[in-house]
Amino acid sequence: MNNTKEIKWSSKLTVKSNATLLVRDTLGCTCPSEIFDNYQVGSHISGDIPMVQLIMGERLLVRIIDAARLIDPEKTAMELLIEGRAERDRLSLNRFRLVIVGTLPPSQAQVLTGLPETMDPKVHLHILPVLGFD
Repeated sequence: MNNTKEIKWSSKLTVKSNATLLVRDTLGCTCPSEIFDNYQVGSHISGDIPMVQLIMGERLLVRIIDAARLIDPEKTAMELLIEGRAERDRLSLNRFRLVIVGTLPPSQAQVLTGLPETMDPKVHLHILPVLGFD
């Protein structure tokens, strides 16, 4: 399995300005600035799908996945949202954001963006063509 994108994203996110750009500007998080003083960049694997994982302060869990890894986008995204929400709760964090990076057919993207609304107001799904620092 080639993890080139995940390694690149992880490396870039260790730079505080890139993490701030992603979380605050791209994802629209209004968390206080202090969360950027203490954050962790790591990896997570769900099944055979590698992701980049950010834990921002003691508030926010972000997982980033390459859209090309989603064989069945709707099913996989729902599973990842449920798993991320459980991890958020286990870690006593406030919010979870799943970020899918890449191109999906518009009909699939539309279905996916509605998924979190059925689960929890503190779970969000973002579909981005690229990360802001690619």
